[in-house]
Amino acid sequence: MVGTTWRAGARFCARLSGPAFFLLAGQAFFWPPSASGQVGRTVGFHLGQVRSRQIWSGPISTETVNGLSLGVNVDVPTPAPFLSIRAEIGYVGRGSVVWDEELDPERLAVANVRSHYLSIPIQGKVRFGLGPVSAFLFAGPTLDQLLETQCTQAFCQVLSEERPTVLSVGVGAGVSIDFRDRFRGDFEVRVTEGLTDAYVASSSSIRYRSLEFLIRACIPF
Repeated sequence: MVGTTWRAGARFCARLSGPAFFLLAGQAFFWPPSASGQVGRTVGFHLGQVRSRQIWSGPISTETVNGLSLGVNVDVPTPAPFLSIRAEIGYVGRGSVVWDEELDPERLAVANVRSHYLSIPIQGKVRFGLGPVSAFLFAGPTLDQLLETQCTQAFCQVLSEERPTVLSVGVGAGVSIDFRDRFRGDFEVRVTEGLTDAYVASSSSIRYRSLEFLIRACIPF
């Protein structure tokens, strides 16, 4: 009963995440300009490295592989001081090295899987600091829509079922530098933990866990 309720809730959140991004992006153009001490409206792009691996529920070992993240984002202020909502849409590449340590301790049959996603994170962001330099914390859900899975034919047969939509949660922190209110550069670190399965094998469910290092270039409007 609990599992059924959880899966229904996850599917409901996934259906809401896509429309929520476009709602926030459109609202940004009509939200009143921020008052003094609040985060201003910005639009920009991000680029970064993703270090991810799969988490299997069964006795399977995995290692981290590197991927790419890129996309656009909009940061919308709220009436609460120092709080904003950031919505993104872009590409993220996740993946993993996979092997069975019990049956293959010498790692002679290692598999490499790559998963390409259209990713939509929506996060609450709290900013601290004075002057041109500030720090921020953020957290929120992420909706990943599977575009393609790349793996060997033998390993793809092990992944008996792809889950086209994955719901995750992301948390992180970063530093911002403002340049005369005309440009803002951000550097941040984010951990994304899969809440729903990305794949299902015959004896395991499979999620992703990722560590992301991102840089952003944003302009106010």
